[in-house]
Amino acid sequence: MNHRLHVALIAAIGLGGLLGGCGTRTDVSLTGNTPAQYSHVWITVQAVWFNTSATAGPDDGGWDKFALSTPSTVDLVAQNGGNIGSIASGLRIQVGTYSQVRLIPVDATAALASSAQSAGALYNFEADWVDSSGTTIQMPLELLNPDKGIGIPTSLKVPVGNVGTGLTGTSTGTSTTTGALPFGSTSGTTSSPFGTTTSTSSSLTSSTNASTSTTPNNSFAGALDGTVNLVPFTFATSSNGILWSAHATAAYDLSTAGGISGQLSLTNITTATSGLPNIRVSAQTLSADGSRWVVVSSTAVLSDGSFLLYPLATNSSTTSPLTYDVVIHGPDIATIIVKGVWVTRPSSPSISSTTAATTTVTTPTNSYTIPSTTTRTTTGTTTGASATANANVNAVSIGTLTPRAAAASGQPTSYSANISTAPGALLPAGAVVNFYQTLGGKGEVPYVIESSPIDPFNQVLFNSQALSVGTIDSGTWSTNGTVTVVSAAPQEKAGTYLVAASSPGFSDGTLSSKVSVSQPNSGTAMVVVPALTLESGASAGSLAAAVVASTPGKYDQGQLLLSHDGALVAAAPLDAVLSQGTGGIVTVPGLPAGTPDAVYYATVRAWKSTDPGTVQRQWYPQVIDLRTSTSGTIALTVN
Repeated sequence: MNHRLHVALIAAIGLGGLLGGCGTRTDVSLTGNTPAQYSHVWITVQAVWFNTSATAGPDDGGWDKFALSTPSTVDLVAQNGGNIGSIASGLRIQVGTYSQVRLIPVDATAALASSAQSAGALYNFEADWVDSSGTTIQMPLELLNPDKGIGIPTSLKVPVGNVGTGLTGTSTGTSTTTGALPFGSTSGTTSSPFGTTTSTSSSLTSSTNASTSTTPNNSFAGALDGTVNLVPFTFATSSNGILWSAHATAAYDLSTAGGISGQLSLTNITTATSGLPNIRVSAQTLSADGSRWVVVSSTAVLSDGSFLLYPLATNSSTTSPLTYDVVIHGPDIATIIVKGVWVTRPSSPSISSTTAATTTVTTPTNSYTIPSTTTRTTTGTTTGASATANANVNAVSIGTLTPRAAAASGQPTSYSANISTAPGALLPAGAVVNFYQTLGGKGEVPYVIESSPIDPFNQVLFNSQALSVGTIDSGTWSTNGTVTVVSAAPQEKAGTYLVAASSPGFSDGTLSSKVSVSQPNSGTAMVVVPALTLESGASAGSLAAAVVASTPGKYDQGQLLLSHDGALVAAAPLDAVLSQGTGGIVTVPGLPAGTPDAVYYATVRAWKSTDPGTVQRQWYPQVIDLRTSTSGTIALTVN
């Protein structure tokens, strides 16, 4: 199940007045949430679609399509901290309630857009980091069926606005931070794809109107989370790539959205070469079944120690607003959990966002002893938008907190963990593995402390997950801004975590497996992750794909990837059918079928084993519709 439907790499959509017989004026932007090791994550968009149906696939009817006159590029790293990077403004959206927004990207293999070139990118979709030698690596981000777009579920009401006729242009955001190595060397070049298409009904141009409305725009925001959407992988034994899999998407009305801000004291906290501390913050809510906490928003801690979780859903109550538990985590610190943070709508005067909140640390006699200050030093610098959180958001503050080291000075603060699967019990290719800990006390359920997508082709974590060995500092937020924090071991014991996976179309994994490591925390701890079962109401479906190469012998290795709304759902190897020259049938079992989301599209990666640096990526326009069937077929010719 995809719980991160309210989370943070964020597409912000602002709607304002403009009828003029056509519709209400709409602005589209992106804001980002990316792990600290990345220096840039470039996203280039060429069109935006809207649909009033929550179940419409990209080939179904009802889409209001807008092609941008010029593709627009945003750096998601620069959008950390709730910052907004504009894509387009002035889309004439019809009045109504929309259940989907779909961003149509420009693939990394397409001609470089002028906006991406101006930003310093080599590809339209790109992830950058700095390797161990100090060299900046710029790698293309591979997309799944980019012509079908990245789907963002939502419920956005476009109101009747003031009359106007203007359409404004597009803009881009950039950042100049540098990043650390997220994985190994690049795999070489990528050839031009097959099947790139664009389908739109409107085209944007820039114009202005002599009259200017004084009515402020209504604003909406959709969300994507780089923590789980950036998926590094290994193929052909030792070649690497990185995939964009849009697991976490949602949209918000920013006129009613709230936020949570805070400040960390970073004295003696080590940072990555990006200049950002290796600390992240998430807002979590209880799962529908009450068995665990789930992440609904996530963000990086910036170089000055500030953070902003934004946007967050709110309700209309000033006395019983929606509440979130905030989890501050990283491999070198003791996790901090602040419970019960009220998040009210911006118009609510009941809680001031400018209160100078304070935090008190209380250590009971039976708790973990706070270790002495370590001698680690802060390194790296940051410039650009990523250094400062969005100051325009009326966020509730949880004050200033001082993270403590996870272990005493000179002792290891973390250990590495990785996963395996039981024979015949593989995880779905789009799975994310979550590491949980539970506070002491009656009725407590596990919180997500760390998350990592699996390498879809190897059923492991590409990078072993670093897990803190520390205890947990926890306290409850109060309306006067004071948080009293108590240090104690989690129910699982310090350094021990429950491990379970989640994936679109599947129920959350059982919380039965644990991982831990004893001192001196050397080596990598391994844990078998329980298999997932289909979500309630879904049936087991399958696909029979007839695969043939147009030039026999050109490729002898490959992968078939199936996606839904830009998120990876399943994968299957193509080595056998490609190497035999004449092709063959590849069966993909275990697909979620019989639900409104059971609409899939196919992408193929193919290469010659003697030249894995040149990969043919190809996507196909045919829909694989399992909404009312448990079996499907498709013919795939690999050019």
